[in-house]
Amino acid sequence: MSDRIFLRGVELHAHHGLHPEEARLGQRFIVDVDWWLDTGAAAAHDNYGETVGYEKVFEVVHEVSSGHRFHILEAFAHAIADAVLTRYPRVEKVRVELHKPAAPIAGIFRDAGVEIVRSR
Repeated sequence: MSDRIFLRGVELHAHHGLHPEEARLGQRFIVDVDWWLDTGAAAAHDNYGETVGYEKVFEVVHEVSSGHRFHILEAFAHAIADAVLTRYPRVEKVRVELHKPAAPIAGIFRDAGVEIVRSR
């Protein structure tokens, strides 16, 4: 059995992007993460140590964002997914949706982003 835990709307101010002004000024990013694992043992024993809590994934998102400057969203999202899978062997699958609402596009739009799904 595989269950889903999720974290929505993690807001970051970071200096990722292709353009020099993105590196200099930084911008807002929003991250949503879903991860799948069997939570049966954690639920049966009411034991936090047998699951992967959302604050742990929150920390991963912040660590990945602050640990490296990414040029493209695909690399940033992949690094988050890879870090979750590497750090937490119980996680079977992870989905990262990365939003860049102020992407440097000459036009009016609400959001831009990427979604990736990685499995063991």
